Amino acid sequence: MSFNLPYKAQFLIPLNIALFFLLTLLPGFTSLAQGTEGTTSTLLIDTHEVVSLSGSRQYIRIKGSPANPVLLFLAGGPGDSVTGRMKQMFSKLSTAFLVVLWDIRSTGETAKLDNPPRVFSQELFEEDTRELVDYLLRQFKKEKLYLTGFSWGSVPGFYMAGHHPEKLHAFIAVNPMIDPMQSEAISLEGLKKDALADGNNEALSELSQVQLPFQNAEQLYYSRKWLFTKEGNRFGQKKAFRKYVFNWSDTWLDVFNQAVMTNLFETLPTLECPIYFIIGKKDYRIDYRIAQDYYKQVKAPNKDFFLFEDSGHLLPYRDPNRFQETIIDSILKK
Repeated sequence: MSFNLPYKAQFLIPLNIALFFLLTLLPGFTSLAQGTEGTTSTLLIDTHEVVSLSGSRQYIRIKGSPANPVLLFLAGGPGDSVTGRMKQMFSKLSTAFLVVLWDIRSTGETAKLDNPPRVFSQELFEEDTRELVDYLLRQFKKEKLYLTGFSWGSVPGFYMAGHHPEKLHAFIAVNPMIDPMQSEAISLEGLKKDALADGNNEALSELSQVQLPFQNAEQLYYSRKWLFTKEGNRFGQKKAFRKYVFNWSDTWLDVFNQAVMTNLFETLPTLECPIYFIIGKKDYRIDYRIAQDYYKQVKAPNKDFFLFEDSGHLLPYRDPNRFQETIIDSILKK
């Protein structure tokens, strides 16, 4: 990098160079990418911040160029964190967008911060999302951003699309929760049929105890145990998985059940911003046919539907390249 300083300021060069290299070693420093002639062309950011949302300190990870559109990714769960997976899941997106990943309350890096206790609710996380969107628009001087919601992350995502469409270029719904009660019922019935066909009395006994919405951690555990098994994931059979589900339920089951009771066919038949669906056909947790039906019915300025024939629920994790390429090539360029 060259410093074209006036002659009288030449004595400052060693100090400026030393300061530059010191700053590059600090977290949160924004680096300058060089053009072919060695001139500065693009400001690139690879940083993290702690922002205040609804009176809570929360962690975000940012990578890309502020010259590009902002893309905020809302993770699933609730309670999942992807802030440590920027390279694995978002490397291509961060070349076309300024990608923002977020650890919500009690999740990931945010869980390590000192925050006052709150009773969690769907409305609280919707408000946090709105405040983060507003912060990003102010911080990067944008009028709108792209919002992507995966699984449970689609709940605050649809809230933004329904209540604040003027702030979104588009909402990208990835294996979203549209009519979760119906989807859980389809999943549970399918698991029972599989158990009956296999003569699996243990599965039949446990699944017969499940009520919807889930009444307690044990019912959720039985459902997910056999769902994971159907997906070929043996972790669902391990004692560690049972412990995980019970610990998760202490924090998140009430919030999850609030989302399960929503039905977008009734509450959100029309959107004022574009919406795009990225769906895994082999998702046994959220039935793809429900997303297809909603896509056909919902009214929006623009919409499209991308069905990944061989992908399941964890589509962004298991097929990250195609996931990113779809957003860049088929959504950003519209």
